[in-house]
Amino acid sequence: MGQLADHARKLQSEAKSAIAQGDYARASALIGDAELLAEDVNALVDDIEDRQTDSLLELAANDAAGSARARRRRSRFGGPVRRVGMALGTGLVMSFALVEC
Repeated sequence: MGQLADHARKLQSEAKSAIAQGDYARASALIGDAELLAEDVNALVDDIEDRQTDSLLELAANDAAGSARARRRRSRFGGPVRRVGMALGTGLVMSFALVEC
């Protein structure tokens, strides 16, 4: 990504020079190149985001499957005790939040 940013800065600098020299055709071509580069960068970022999202969804699915297996393995009284602890913790967090307001 750093190389793309450097190339974009170079195009910008060259376009400014071309405009300063009155070479509007060259400046227009450089601006067109910069626009194409921006489109390519946007597509690259979208692809990266899609891959990260897919990876995170896969991890979440694996985690959910692992949690389901763990719940099945727990003893009969393991679940309700944990729920009570979570409820107490949630109540404490909410009371702290209300006190801060």
